[in-house]
Amino acid sequence: MRTTGDELLGEQRGFALVEIMIVVVLLALLAGGYFALRGRGESEAEPRFAGEAQTLPGRAMQKGQSVECMNNLNQLRQMLQMEVVDTGTYPPTLDPNWGVALKCPVSGYRYEYDPRTGRIHCPTPGHEKF
Repeated sequence: MRTTGDELLGEQRGFALVEIMIVVVLLALLAGGYFALRGRGESEAEPRFAGEAQTLPGRAMQKGQSVECMNNLNQLRQMLQMEVVDTGTYPPTLDPNWGVALKCPVSGYRYEYDPRTGRIHCPTPGHEKF
């Protein structure tokens, strides 16, 4: 007569302690990575720029956000130039309906715009060259 795997193991069901510990360790690693990238619980109301990121994933994320800031500023400058071509003057304010974010993704600071000159820049430290 053939025996099945359940008969050989004596009807043992459930998880072994090692399996449960592996799951707990994996969850802890995922949570640690999430909180390392997220920050230390700052509120969204205040800007979250606190200088240079300390972890490699944090630095990579900050670099990506800096590139996003530079691209936002370039798009806004192009839109301002198109407005000047259409109307002959710079708009009095930045239009939120343009489809471009009006604040820096790194710090959360709003971009500063001078309607007299059409100059727009990011007030975040380190973004002066953008």
